[in-house]
Amino acid sequence: NWCVATTTYGSGDKGTPGGPNDCSVEVPDVVINEIMQNPAAVGDASGEWFELYNPTASTVDINGWTIKDDGFDSHVINHGGPLEIPSGGFLVLGNNADIGTNGGVPVDYAYGSGWFLANSGDEVVLLDGSSNEIDRVEYDGGPTFPDPTGAAMALRDPALDNNSGANWCVATTTYGSGDKGTPGAANDCSVVTTDVAINEIRIDQSGAD
Repeated sequence: NWCVATTTYGSGDKGTPGGPNDCSVEVPDVVINEIMQNPAAVGDASGEWFELYNPTASTVDINGWTIKDDGFDSHVINHGGPLEIPSGGFLVLGNNADIGTNGGVPVDYAYGSGWFLANSGDEVVLLDGSSNEIDRVEYDGGPTFPDPTGAAMALRDPALDNNSGANWCVATTTYGSGDKGTPGAANDCSVVTTDVAINEIRIDQSGAD
């Protein structure tokens, strides 16, 4: 939890004696990895959810963070204590944590009915406790992003740009009451293969046997 000071003082040494330290702020890395904006097994108000993934080597506590869109929807996460995403792990946030009425989604944190995912275009924006923007997805309801009903949009790989619709697929794994997605687990997008053509072959070299 310590850094090396970089501000020069006096005869040339570095530090901030008597002033605030000059350590850079380390912004955690969390990825918006899966979005269920239009469930079919239950109504939107009960069954919407989205999933976060932690690609770092350390646990990330998101208690006190904010989820919002670019309009008026905003919610400050208040778990009453740490809400941790383990290294390499997932965390599901939804508007309803009751698996009996939310379509069978294992929701880790319920943000309630004050924040919704539009079925067409909308934004999912994640801010940390210091209001640093950690991640955002601006899905468009069909032109470039998938636009499924009864299935989640799933990121093909957490390392890809999740604000590009081409990097998302439609989930195919059934959960709970019949909708499709992988809440709390790795996404089920098929691997995209690249077409490669054999383009040129030299079979007879001049002067060789």
